[in-house]
Amino acid sequence: MYYSAGTYESFARPLKPKDVDKKSAYIIGTGLAGLTTAFYLVRDGQMSGEHIHLLEKATLAGGSCDGRKDVTKGFFMRGGREMDNHFEVMWDTFRDVPSIETPDVSVLDEYYWLNKRDPNYSLCRATVNRGEDAHTDKQFKLDKKSAMALSKLFLTPEKDLEGKKISDVLPASFWDTNFWLYWQTMFAFQKWSSALEMKRYLCRFVHHIDGLPDFSALRFTKYNQYESMILPLVKYLENHGVHIEYGMDVKNVVIETRGNKKIARQIVYKKDGIEQSIDLIEDDLVFITNGCCTDTSCYGD
Repeated sequence: MYYSAGTYESFARPLKPKDVDKKSAYIIGTGLAGLTTAFYLVRDGQMSGEHIHLLEKATLAGGSCDGRKDVTKGFFMRGGREMDNHFEVMWDTFRDVPSIETPDVSVLDEYYWLNKRDPNYSLCRATVNRGEDAHTDKQFKLDKKSAMALSKLFLTPEKDLEGKKISDVLPASFWDTNFWLYWQTMFAFQKWSSALEMKRYLCRFVHHIDGLPDFSALRFTKYNQYESMILPLVKYLENHGVHIEYGMDVKNVVIETRGNKKIARQIVYKKDGIEQSIDLIEDDLVFITNGCCTDTSCYGD
């Protein structure tokens, strides 16, 4: 998927890559990123599913969108994604992933029809006094100083924000605005969060601004995201012969550096308490997802 020339490229199918039949792929992690990597190798890379190996530490796919039934707690998930119209890779993926509930329908079709019938919005964005409407009334309440500081943050080069907190770049008046209330409850930010991260969120979600006061910018799934997104994607991959191997606790990828080129030579993992390894050859591909982006995760910051 290129998308640099609009629909001209988005609807075209790529040529089969040279020597793809000689290659195997090892993908570490079965969160949305890992599963989507496998999807593109199958659909666009035209790699045989038997040559694609997903290595997952847990007993269930999905990463932060996993779902479990525990008789002591019920059914629960670790996290989810707030989705919008411009999740371009997600929608491109799910337009070709069949629904596991409705015959001859894609997962994207299900999303689209559901959100057309029942658009997402909140009648009461914030409450006070244990349930009374806080009457933010879709207003941002940004004073001029806060608005200017936000604009400056949007335009500041990343190198100038390294090591700074949000509180270092935004004025004291900002914390009393409805904008900050909307922002921190949508994206789980605190005053001490990274200014650089906030800049990136501003750039990525600037189209969300009008929808922040009532969540109208968001799209939602019929069921929890594990059942609505992960299960259909796993089923698609399994139907194409992709191997998903659980209980694979990857400890290291041994990388050799030659000049400016890095070559993965070996994957070291533990399974059933025993350390083992996979030796790699020149044609092998290795994809490493670098931990979890969910707020308060033990893997990220």
